[in-house]
Parts: sequence; C-alpha cells; structure tokens
Amino acid sequence: MRLQAMLKLRRQQRGLTQSQLASQLFVTTQAVSKWETGRAVPSIDNLLALSDFYNISLDELVQGSPFFKKPYLVGKRFNVKRAVGLILFWVLISLLFTGFGYQPWWLFGVVMGLGVIVVLPVAVSDYWVITQSGLILNQYSTKTLVKFRELLMWQPTKTVIRYEQLRGVALQYRTRKRASVFDVNPDYFQIMLMTAKRTWTLDLNAQVRDYLPQLLDYLTRHGIQVSDSQGIIPIIISGQSLYEHFH
Repeated sequence: MRLQAMLKLRRQQRGLTQSQLASQLFVTTQAVSKWETGRAVPSIDNLLALSDFYNISLDELVQGSPFFKKPYLVGKRFNVKRAVGLILFWVLISLLFTGFGYQPWWLFGVVMGLGVIVVLPVAVSDYWVITQSGLILNQYSTKTLVKFRELLMWQPTKTVIRYEQLRGVALQYRTRKRASVFDVNPDYFQIMLMTAKRTWTLDLNAQVRDYLPQLLDYLTRHGIQVSDSQGIIPIIISGQSLYEHFH
C-alpha cells in the first residue's frame, strides 16, 4: 500500500475525521488531506508524531508491518530437534496402538516403521527465506517415499529467485469446501511469484502480518508489479481475520 492509503487506513481505524486528527497533531486539516491524497508527504517530525499517536512503529505506519531482519524464515525449517520430537510423538502413538507391550513387538515395529515413513513427511512442509537479494525456496517432493529420502538426506530442492528475475507477484485467497464441521484444514492462501520461465506458488502462514506488507512494499519500490485484486493487504494491516472476511 502507498503511504497515503496507509495514513487514511490508520485514521479510519481510529474512527477520526481529518479535522479531528489535525487537531491532535496541531496541523491543519488541509495538511492531513494532502497526506491522504498524495499531494504532500508528512515531514519526519509529523511521521514521528503519527507513530506516537497510533502507538505503532514507523515501519508499521509507513509499510504496514514491523521491521524484520533479513534473512527472514517463512515456515519451519526441518531440523534435528523437530525430527526427534516427531519420532518420539509417533513412538507414543505406536505404543498406544499396540497396547504398551500387550501386542507382539513385531507389530509395534511395523506401526512405528509405517508411521516414520508416512507420517513424518506429512508433518514437514516447504519453507522459504527472504534475503536482501532475493528469495530462497526450499521445497520437498509431493511423493511420500521421495520426500522421506529428502528428509533423511536433509536436502530439499533449493531454488534461488533474485528480485530482478521477478516479473510480477500476486496474492490469492480461496475458501476451502468443507465436507464436515470436523474439517479444520485452513483455506488456500498463496503468493505467486512470476518469472520469465515459470510461476512459483507458495503457501502463506498465519504470521503474514509480520512480514508480508513490508515485503510487497519492498518489491513495489523495486519496480515489480504486485497484484492484490482481493484487497488482502488492507485486511491484514487492519488486523482483521482473513477467514472471517472471506467467509
């Protein structure tokens, strides 16, 4: 979002008119109007005053999300601690299924082996990293046995997309058709990265407010076309629930 849209959104969130905000900041109503229409930019002093008034950082005020240091990890990287935790969890499940020793131990071994090979890959997902020069995608195969081998070798497929390679970026939110009230799987919330050769589709996590507005603003400043036809970013910045909005 551009600065003028950000300033207007923050004021409206507080339920203030331009005149009321102007009186709080000791500026004219015309000055606030010019800020929100892009005819003028607030001075550093006024930006600091707005930051104090809304009780948010300058980064949140200007870009919609707090500053984050790069590299920034999106998702969860598979590591030894996580692997051990998942295996221990499945050991407990296997013991429950086999009656804590009442069933033959070979049955425990079968349940344990199947769980490690089938459940472990399901519990691990792709992740990506935002760096100063581009995005690093770490993706696993969709085939269970191949993915299991990648986990054993600690080698997801790594792709580096430099910012200058991007031709466009688009956000997309799609509601999931749920078969029952017990279906708690999340909706489809994705970002599409378009290069000259192909389009990459990445799932977005629940912590998008911490990085997504600032990332898209960064891409826009570097001349990359960002498409948000559903108005997702204003919803995120305002603190609304995307699930509630789209349902």
